[in-house]
Amino acid sequence: MEKLPLRNFGVFSESEYKGKTLLEATKYAEEGGFVVRIAEEEGDIKMLDMSVRADRLNFRVRAGFITAVFGG
Repeated sequence: MEKLPLRNFGVFSESEYKGKTLLEATKYAEEGGFVVRIAEEEGDIKMLDMSVRADRLNFRVRAGFITAVFGG
């Protein structure tokens, strides 16, 4: 699979994702060249490794909707 260039050179705003469903936000992120990781779901904080990637977005999800997003 060909790697897409990052939308806006990797600069994102939480408002682009917050309030979208997980499916909508994931599709939007991947179309922008980002990789998605769930960091928290329904209050359950996931165990994450300490790797940092400029092309990765971490989502916090509640009731199927994005409540927060951060890079890395």
